[in-house]
Amino acid sequence: MLKFARMLLAVLALLAGAAHAQNAPTYQAFKFDGQFTPQFLNDLGQVAGVGPDGRPMIWHRDGSLQPLAGNVSQLTITGFNNQGTVVGNGVIPGYSLPQPVVWRNGGAVQRLPLQGLGGYTEGINNRGDIIGYMAGASNTGSGQVGFIQWGDGAVPQLFDDYFPHMINDHGFVLGRRSGEYGARSWQDGVFGASSIDDLNIRALNNEGRMAGTHESMHAFSAIDRAGQREVQDLWSGTAADLNDAGSVVGETEYSLHAMLWYQERAYNLDHLWDHASYSGWTLLNAWDINESGAILATALDPLGGYGKFLLSPVPEPQAAMLLLAGLLVLAARWLAQRKSLTRMASASLLAVLACNAHAQEAPAYRALRLDGQFTPQFLNDAGQIAGIGQDGKPVIWSPDGSLVHLSGVAGHFSLTGFNNQGTVVGNVTIPGFSQSQPVVWRNGGAMELLTFAGSGGYASGLNNRGDIIGFSSGASGTGPIGFIEWADGSAPQRFDDYRPRLINDMGMVIGGHTGEFGVRSWQDGVFGAYHLAYDYDIRALNSEGRLAGFQDNANAFTLLMRGDPWEHQELWSDYAYDINDAGSVVGETEYRRAMLWYQDQPYALDRLWNEEQYAGWMLQSAWSINASGQILARGANEWDAQANFLLSPVPEPAQGALLLAGLALLGSLRLRPGRRSA
Repeated sequence: MLKFARMLLAVLALLAGAAHAQNAPTYQAFKFDGQFTPQFLNDLGQVAGVGPDGRPMIWHRDGSLQPLAGNVSQLTITGFNNQGTVVGNGVIPGYSLPQPVVWRNGGAVQRLPLQGLGGYTEGINNRGDIIGYMAGASNTGSGQVGFIQWGDGAVPQLFDDYFPHMINDHGFVLGRRSGEYGARSWQDGVFGASSIDDLNIRALNNEGRMAGTHESMHAFSAIDRAGQREVQDLWSGTAADLNDAGSVVGETEYSLHAMLWYQERAYNLDHLWDHASYSGWTLLNAWDINESGAILATALDPLGGYGKFLLSPVPEPQAAMLLLAGLLVLAARWLAQRKSLTRMASASLLAVLACNAHAQEAPAYRALRLDGQFTPQFLNDAGQIAGIGQDGKPVIWSPDGSLVHLSGVAGHFSLTGFNNQGTVVGNVTIPGFSQSQPVVWRNGGAMELLTFAGSGGYASGLNNRGDIIGFSSGASGTGPIGFIEWADGSAPQRFDDYRPRLINDMGMVIGGHTGEFGVRSWQDGVFGAYHLAYDYDIRALNSEGRLAGFQDNANAFTLLMRGDPWEHQELWSDYAYDINDAGSVVGETEYRRAMLWYQDQPYALDRLWNEEQYAGWMLQSAWSINASGQILARGANEWDAQANFLLSPVPEPAQGALLLAGLALLGSLRLRPGRRSA
């Protein structure tokens, strides 16, 4: 029993460590269908919104939709509280102007009993206090009267020159006085000493903390303490809501990513949700968060379609895996005493591992941020990277962190290829030459000039055999002359009217004929029978002959010109840049999201890495992928600072936990003391 207790304490310690290390929750996603547009979320997980007929509805956690009664047109909903009360504005029978209206406890619509020709609600708190203003209700210059309709039935609070905009559960109000630019507080009959002119406030919690956007377009969280305002910048962009724990949701300014501020740290929400059905979706903005941390957000699918989601926090998967591992370890001690169950337990464990491995559709990634010493451009299968150093000359980065500078003359370099032997090809503008020249560096050696007919040339790329392709200006001025320089030393292949652009390891070439708009293949002396239309922009070619690229004003695709019809697969909107021999593709969407196509499914790469040190980063583009699935990508943090990353696939943590459990189980069975014979 003592050993059992020790083992149980060890499992609990592991779980406690996992919980301490988790700084933000993960989320499960529910997508609302087209029958309902969500707008407000209460602390019970209910959602108020508008149905397809423009009338209000309440969505419940069991998935049911409750229509709210009443004839209201031009409806806008402005608030929803924990009692299920909905407030808004709309035109109702008997009135030509919008009126302040309320639905209490799922009942019929009611107009607030206030004087005026028309009016607007601004919100409601959990006590049922409703704020807003009425028009045509006073003899003041504006003809408008602000109001608080108290939830306890007390006489309404009216203001001749103050318009409430938000109210918390303590009756603390933020609003605007006539003639003032910023917000001013009010509580218990007393106005705040000064207005808040430099902050655009969007949300208020029960502590009195505010969230919004200030003049420099930074999202903020702020609170006044003893006359001193504490302002904390969150990210570059806007904040839309906050809860009493101080968690804030909103979006970034330029790249339109949904953001979460949680326990003093900014998180890109795409790092925190995972659902196989929505692997290619990315979150654009988040506008509501309740006390349990549930969030309303808008997302974009891979082809540019929109959807509304409810994100609900779930228990940390790592903790669940550790709990399972701990239970298996404890079960191992019990099974060790029952030899007849050993085989069954081992088989069950292997089945669990196999199912878990099968369920993992895409790898998780760890990120290495590449410092500013060079700009990465190409990635080979050895994990080496070719790029341009700070001096403008080519370099090769190796996985041990070393950087080899390649020799070369002064000039402007552009790299076009890098293979598994460490050979780099590119082009350089050299003093004394009027046009760029194709060059090569073999195995880290000195720069060699590739000389062909004509005054200038261009190296398009190379394959892993070392075959180099390109084209040069025709010596006679008749047009471009394409070339393939074979790595085996055989005579170069020349083309009078064909420009090679890509070559795979089988020697298949993709290029363009003079006079043709589009590309055509070539292999072993034979041109392909068909050429692609001019709007196909081919960027990559793998050893199978599968192409990756994008169409003008259309989508990223892969294409295999084999059979009838050709195998054409649309991936996402807009760009595909590289493909490996497994058929995995990388690129980006028109909304600056780095994307991965893996086993016939699109994935937003932000969904596949979740490292705490890069919590607020967003991957905007991915342009190179090697045989092991490593990826070169570019990203920006919550302040729009840019950086390049090498993403490397890592084992799924759940598999690691189960593997640990399996080893513990097998080890306990192995170490079980046997009986000694007399």
